Formats: sequence, C-alpha cells, structure tokens
Amino acid sequence: MRIFLLFVVFLYLNASELQITKYITNQKPKIYVEYVHSNSKLNHMLQIDSTIISHYDMKIGGKTNNLTNINFTKYKGYNYLLRFNYQNKTSTALLYNLIDKKIELYKKYKIPNFNSYPFMIHALSYDINSKLGFEPIPWIKRKIVYSVNMAPKESAIFISDITLTYRKKIVSGGFNIFPKWADRAQTEIYYTKYLREPTLFKYNIYTGKKTRVMVSSGMLIVSDVDFDNNKLLLTLAPNDQPDIYEYNLYSKSLKRITKYTGIDVNGHFYGNNILFISNRLGNPNVYQKNLSTGIVKKVIYYSKNQISLTAYNDDIVISSRETNNALGNNTFNLLLVNKNSDDIKRLTLGGKNMLPVFSNDGSTIFFIKEYHFNSKIGIIRLKENKIFYFRLSKIIQSFDC
Repeated sequence: MRIFLLFVVFLYLNASELQITKYITNQKPKIYVEYVHSNSKLNHMLQIDSTIISHYDMKIGGKTNNLTNINFTKYKGYNYLLRFNYQNKTSTALLYNLIDKKIELYKKYKIPNFNSYPFMIHALSYDINSKLGFEPIPWIKRKIVYSVNMAPKESAIFISDITLTYRKKIVSGGFNIFPKWADRAQTEIYYTKYLREPTLFKYNIYTGKKTRVMVSSGMLIVSDVDFDNNKLLLTLAPNDQPDIYEYNLYSKSLKRITKYTGIDVNGHFYGNNILFISNRLGNPNVYQKNLSTGIVKKVIYYSKNQISLTAYNDDIVISSRETNNALGNNTFNLLLVNKNSDDIKRLTLGGKNMLPVFSNDGSTIFFIKEYHFNSKIGIIRLKENKIFYFRLSKIIQSFDC
C-alpha cells in the first residue's frame, strides 16, 4: 500500500512555445451568429468554443426566419455571418463571408440525442476555424476519459467532452482507476480494476464489451500506449518495487525495461527511448532510457521533485513540487522544458497542477488542477498564451484525452 501511495503521489502534469496568429494587424475575424431554431445551451457552447480557440471573436445575435435570405448591409463591422438551425437531433450550419458575399461552409451535424450537443458544437467550431484558415484544432473534438473517487475503495470511469459539459458513466462498481485510451479513434480504453489482484481490462465504450488483458500482483497501471506497434508501457510491482515494463499486445509477451531497486514509474514512449520518473538520485526526476543501448540518463536538471511528465517532440512538460510542507498543502506547478536547450517556461502559478497531457498536435496541454474538494480540467493554449478551467465537483483520480 505504501508503494501504491508513493506512485499516486508521483502522478501529477504538461506544454510548448508562443507564436502570433496569422492576422498581423491583431484584428481577429468577427463572426455574427443568428439561428432559426436553437437552444441557449448550443449558443453558450459556441461562445465557449470561440473563447478557447482564441482565433476569432463571436457575437451571439438573435433569431432569423431562414438560413439563406441575407441583407449583407445589416452586419457592418463583421467579417462573417453564421446561421444555424437545430431540429430533430440535426443542426444545419451556414457560414457566410460578408466581405466576398459567398458561402464558406454549409454542413449538417447529427447527434444521437440532445445530451451529445457539445460534440456537435465542437465539430462545428473545428470546421469554422479551418474555413477561416487557421491551424487545425483536432483536440477540440476529442473525448476525455477520467476516473473519479465515489466512496472509499470505489471509483467510476466517465467520458466527457473537453469542457466536462457532456458526462457519461461507463464503468462502475469497485475500484476502477487509471483509464487510458486504447486507440486513436477513442472507441476503447484500458483501465485497472482492483479485484483479488490488480487486473487490466480493455473496454469498448460503445458496445460495452470488456476483455481481460492481464493480471499482476502489487501494481498494474498503463502509462502509455503505442497505437502503431500495439504496445503498452506498464508500471508493475510484482516484487514490491515498481518498474517499467513493455507489453506486446500481439505476442502477449512482457518485457522488463527498468531494473532499479527504487521507484521507476510513469513511462512514456519517446522515439527509440522511454521517458520515466525515477528516484535514482534520491528525489523523483525525469530520466531517459535508450531502448537500443540501454543507457539511462537524467533529462531535466531543474527542480528536485519532478513527479509527472508528458512530451511532444522536443518539448517536455513536468509537474514540479515547489514547496515542502510536511503538514500542509504543497504547490505543484507545470513547467515547459525544451530538451535541447536550457529554456524553461512556467505554465501555472500556485495550487496543485498535475497529470499533464499534450494534445495530439502538440498545441494544447490538458491537466488537472485540484481545488479544495473539487477538480478542474485545465486547458493551456500554448501559442495563444491562454489558460481555461472547467470544474468538476469531485476529485479526478486520473484522466486521458
């Protein structure tokens, strides 16, 4: 139990660097929104998305009689007009260029039920951003999977959109922790369930099919998934001390990667290397092991307590404990470090900022901020130099996106 608690303490953070948007004048495109039939929740989500994306300004107007009859002189000061109609689980959207007087986007979005509306709006926001010529933002359409503590020794796994507006419980009953997406399409997850021994399951979020992958004593946690080669990085502790293992899903074979008498946890695939957290020099720090040569070296020399990491290309985000209060709360901040330089960028200021995860394009970092007895999903837009929070009235044990 002591080792398990040490590991949980280890797990907490993620980020990358700044640029200026394509509008040199600093003038963002302005979009005016009108709707035939809608719902205030849809309008509110459109506004939230435009704020997070930060590439254009949006004003929610009022109702209109139809989608196509437009008086172009009415919208002075705006670059685009968005009109949409939501009926019978389908939204029809038209984006007009008010300068060139042409249609930039005409598309229908269907959802299985109204509760899924955040994903419909995220898809529309993705398309608007693309039509305006900005860098793609695939992360805005993705799901988040997370585990929350429900009671002592009881936790459930949920899926949500990135704003935590849509929430659906998918696994419950018992102690279900450390969910991780099993595929790029986000149809399946891995998670650990504590039965007689920790057991790793694979679960399809659409069909409900559950498959047992493996069982191990002590500790069993998926820290990273190689989608291309069908491999997992696991933290296992069959003999009390946790180490990093690689599990081949094709051959069902297990290979031990680290062999240290202390603590090695939280492994991440990194080209022909793995990055992981180890206490080899007394304090937890980020290390790298070359899988061909077996050489292990320390990667980051800033701070003595690096408790979690995420990486994208040469950028590594660490969660660093920056206070040492034995009887009180400690501060954990996220720091962005470039592997090839001494540059360090502080991403958060104060509080407990943990479990960072890079978006799949490296432009955005997701993380957990603990707030009293609640959690917040934090979203850091690196190039835009902005941060946003979405609150959940429970403590998030772990998550993936």
